[in-house]
Amino acid sequence: MQSLLSNFGLQVAVASTAEEGLERALQLSPAVIVTDLNMPGHDGLWLISELREASLEATIIVLTGHATIETAIEATRRGVYDYLQKPVRPDHLEHVIQRALERSQLRSEVRELRQEVLRGGRFHRLVGKSRSMLEQYRLIEQVGPSEASVLITGESGTGKEMVARTIHELSGRKDSRLVAINCAAIPETLLESEILGHEKGAFTGANQSRPGCFEQADGGTLLLDEIGEMPVALQSKLLRVLEDGKVQRLGGTEEVSVDTRVIASTNADIEGALERGEFREDLYYRLNVFHIQLPPLRERKLDIPLLADHFLSGFSDSGQTEATGFSEDAIALLLRHDWPGNARELRNVVQRASILCKEGDIEPHHLPPSVRPKAGKSSGEPGTLMLSVGTTVEEAEKALILETLDVCKGVKTRAASMLGISTRTLYTKLHKYEEEGAYAPDPGDEESE
Repeated sequence: MQSLLSNFGLQVAVASTAEEGLERALQLSPAVIVTDLNMPGHDGLWLISELREASLEATIIVLTGHATIETAIEATRRGVYDYLQKPVRPDHLEHVIQRALERSQLRSEVRELRQEVLRGGRFHRLVGKSRSMLEQYRLIEQVGPSEASVLITGESGTGKEMVARTIHELSGRKDSRLVAINCAAIPETLLESEILGHEKGAFTGANQSRPGCFEQADGGTLLLDEIGEMPVALQSKLLRVLEDGKVQRLGGTEEVSVDTRVIASTNADIEGALERGEFREDLYYRLNVFHIQLPPLRERKLDIPLLADHFLSGFSDSGQTEATGFSEDAIALLLRHDWPGNARELRNVVQRASILCKEGDIEPHHLPPSVRPKAGKSSGEPGTLMLSVGTTVEEAEKALILETLDVCKGVKTRAASMLGISTRTLYTKLHKYEEEGAYAPDPGDEESE
């Protein structure tokens, strides 16, 4: 066995008893352990228990000439990766050990990622250290190395594609492609061709054969984004591909075998679509082997400062800004906002603010009006405006502009920046309000800073 495994290019250490095996394993911390069951002294099941009790994270393979259902079940219960019976074909043993090595490597990477989370609130591509996000990290960590189909649900902008890419990168398919397709962004007449592919002449404009996304992702992962928007007629064809592992292109007669892991995501009410008959129940259960529900940003306020700093660092690294951080007042406004667009909206807000802020910390006046206190005349607190129901949009705009100008002490360039409009537009509005008698320029007003 030592000779055979060495021929595979592996570094091999040998022990003749369970006790010796335990001692050597603790010294060497091997990636994979192959053990017999019947040995002098303690048996292989004892060794497996001792290895687990010592928290050794090696992947364990049992190789025995005395296999029974009982020992197989017991070995599996104790966390054995595979259970092989002698004699075993060398090519099969090599395949099993290579997969075990890949599993050990993935577990090592996951362990490093877990430490990264504890250090800075980051898990691979994902950012956040709130309790709800730590729970998602745990689920992603578990499902990543598996081959299970995953359904990711959550509001628009919560990071569903980022989660899908993280799952792919934690899997044994990470060296192959992840192909993403948005089912809502492609016209219904073209979606089937995009997914299944087509042969030359299959329809008008099909001037050459083209593989679909299943074939493009063969050996890798396919992300079907906004799966809830897929037409029911196409859902049945998708289900057939998932069940058979074969694709037939439009206009083709032959089936092509594909080895593709599928991750689906949606921000739609998938349960409601099931009740209305807009989504096939059998396809739902085929995709929903493992479900990840992403929380909206308003439910994980703890992550907002982390995400804001993360986005700002990205813009700074790419040379888009000289801004170095956020003031306490700016962070307070970010925490107060409900973020209906979730992390995507926050990223856009940070990008806009980083452009306006030439250097130093981002301040409240760099943030867009949507994030700052709403307009209408006030409750006595400077910069706080209230609107009553029935106020027209034109009246609300006027109240907001005049109150902002007041807060800025008449500095029009600053007011325009806070409002997110050009100084020219502000002058035009103020001239109109002056003609209406709603605004009188103060001689002390400054034209600029």
